[in-house]
Amino acid sequence: MQKVNSIRNPLPPIAGLSALLPCLLFGNVAFVTWLGARAAWLLLPTSLGVPFAFPRLRFVAFVGQPGWNLFVEISAVAVLAAVAVWWVHRAGLLRPDANTWRVFLSSWAGVVLGLAAANALRAGAAVLALGSGPLLFLSYVLAGAVTGALWAIALGWPCALPVALAHRFRRSPAEPVPA
Repeated sequence: MQKVNSIRNPLPPIAGLSALLPCLLFGNVAFVTWLGARAAWLLLPTSLGVPFAFPRLRFVAFVGQPGWNLFVEISAVAVLAAVAVWWVHRAGLLRPDANTWRVFLSSWAGVVLGLAAANALRAGAAVLALGSGPLLFLSYVLAGAVTGALWAIALGWPCALPVALAHRFRRSPAEPVPA
């Protein structure tokens, strides 16, 4: 019966969709311009080549960027959503009777891991485009993972909030359906 309930669990798709929202926000040129004008200190790691914030969910590359960069950004968005879905699904299998706070923290951890993986992918692709050596490649991948985790710790909680709310207001299978 547990496998059937894990298939019917609506929380992993909600986690994946809610992880896409900041990607849409950071894909908006007006928002990124506004953020850069008001909090320019957030762009300092980017000046060293480390990826900025969440991957951008766009279907047209920013001005001056090559086409492969758009593919890497969309792939990073897919990695972020897939890791968030996997982590919430895994947490639901390990602790099916978890309370709302545990679901919230688990979803937040999924976003942290997903953004670390996504930014590691983005940083690795940028270094490969430069044709640098393996030491620089590994250092940029590590720096991308660290900055991704930091961004997700700071901004990952809005992605976890819809999952926690859906868990909170979800009717449990043991409850009778009102007639």
